[in-house]
Amino acid sequence: MEIKIRVPPNVNEEVARRLAKVVIGRINELKWVNELLENSELTEDNAVELGRKAKKGRGKYLEKKYISGG
Repeated sequence: MEIKIRVPPNVNEEVARRLAKVVIGRINELKWVNELLENSELTEDNAVELGRKAKKGRGKYLEKKYISGG
């Protein structure tokens, strides 16, 4: 597979290289996550519910820490 990233000609070559490096790193992370979850029995609905619970819990933590002074 080949992915091409086009940047405008006025973008510095070093910036373009760094951008490509970041994109490659992110693709590798996603490949790793896909391999990790390949045999998972977690459904999409389960994942959404876990995400909601995590978000709610994080909100309570931040509220306690920054609003309630805890």
